[in-house]
Amino acid sequence: MSSSPTTQPGIPAPAGVNASMFAICQAISSTLELQPLLEIILDMTTRELHAEQGSILLIDRESDELKMLATKGMPREVVERGYIPRRGSIAEWVIDHAEPVILNDDVSKDKRFSSIAKGRAIRSSMCVPLQAKGKVIGTLNIARTGSAGEFSDEDLGTLQIMASQAAVAIENARLHGELIQTTRLATLGQTVSGISHCIKNILTGVKGGITIMDLAFEESNEELRSKGWGMLKRNIDRISLLVLDMLDFSKSRRPVRTEVDLRSLIDDVFETVASQAEESGVELAVDLPPNLPPFSVDADQFFRCLLNVVSNGIEASIGGGQVVVRAIHLCPNETAYRMFKTDGVHSYIVVEVGDSGCGIPAHLIDQIFDPFYSSKGSRGTGLGMPVTRKITEEHGGVLEVDSQPGCGTTMRFLMPQIADPDNPKGGD
Repeated sequence: MSSSPTTQPGIPAPAGVNASMFAICQAISSTLELQPLLEIILDMTTRELHAEQGSILLIDRESDELKMLATKGMPREVVERGYIPRRGSIAEWVIDHAEPVILNDDVSKDKRFSSIAKGRAIRSSMCVPLQAKGKVIGTLNIARTGSAGEFSDEDLGTLQIMASQAAVAIENARLHGELIQTTRLATLGQTVSGISHCIKNILTGVKGGITIMDLAFEESNEELRSKGWGMLKRNIDRISLLVLDMLDFSKSRRPVRTEVDLRSLIDDVFETVASQAEESGVELAVDLPPNLPPFSVDADQFFRCLLNVVSNGIEASIGGGQVVVRAIHLCPNETAYRMFKTDGVHSYIVVEVGDSGCGIPAHLIDQIFDPFYSSKGSRGTGLGMPVTRKITEEHGGVLEVDSQPGCGTTMRFLMPQIADPDNPKGGD
């Protein structure tokens, strides 16, 4: 029997294909991973049509070759090569004409393929185009090499349906990949813009300090020298803080918990910000219960959290006011669960940092956790609060914000007291 022409898109699919189509549709809806999807489609297709060989080929525009995205029963040397030359292949004819074909018996007698089908030891085969957005992007190919009979027009209709599903999978994967790339570029652009803005502001401060220092040396002015050195020191500290924030924000860390005396940790934070509080006329206060148990936490990481929040409280209270750190111990009971929405299993230590500053408008509360968002202008890196929440969540905790404009702000850390498996003495 000679090869048969094939453009019959209206051929109905046989009832037996329904189960395979259902499985394929389920696979397409459950994942955007292209390789397993195409392997499922090819496996279902060859089983449905009793074919021993099959392949899904995609046009590589750069090399003008046909890349194998999935294969079944193909010769090992072909699979290892990963592609077939486009020129002189049956697939090329199908791609160029955007038409499917059935090839039966002596293919070389068909004038369309006599020059490209010599030596073909296949009993019966079909090749159909993969089409996306009106363009042919590749082919779906299957072949019988054993005792099964020749493919029919009905088989061709089934293969065309399978090809349409393969094309959908490929197009979805492409769109998903493009979306990921676009998102990555947008995130990279935002990150570079934010870092550049921070560095630009810091460099402005450094240049200002250098200018004052040069003038101080020219005039032998000790007061100017002290002022210029102070500007340089503050901006060097800002560079250090920016680098630490970037490292903390970009990496996931497992907290190394130890039993910490919370009062000592707060004292260390207050000592660090003492000059800032004095310049702003802000009082620092502590309100801890007398029997507070040791605090199971990564001391270095939680120091960063408290430092960020206390420093923000001081800046919000410029012109006078108070920043107070409070804490309570919650046992794992129903009252704690209802009051603070704890998990009801672990004990918690709740640390609150309250200020009497200007407060945060409700519509801006969520924004303070956005990377590079800062209400401090050139003074902030825009990473302090995102890093603070990230560290809190890495401890299994929750960071809450209560604030009203003109009434101050309270930052609340709900920290579960979980033992570190590498340090059993830390936590309960």
